[in-house]
Amino acid sequence: MTGVKAISKAMAVFKKAKLGDIRTIDLMDGSGNGDNWEQINIRIGYSVNGDYTESDKNPFEVTVTERENGEIVATRIER
Repeated sequence: MTGVKAISKAMAVFKKAKLGDIRTIDLMDGSGNGDNWEQINIRIGYSVNGDYTESDKNPFEVTVTERENGEIVATRIER
């Protein structure tokens, strides 16, 4: 999968959670390179009414994985 596809999937998981507005997206780590990633962990920084406090206390992290059948799955990492 491409990095763009992984970010899109992670953003969809965040939007479904309805926590606030996306402010930053950080690629944390993963396996693969270029446009050929198998798995990527993504952290989404967000704000609630312009305040980052909640995002700092409760980071929103998503792991995005491409399965062998080509399906791309994004799941929130619970801490």
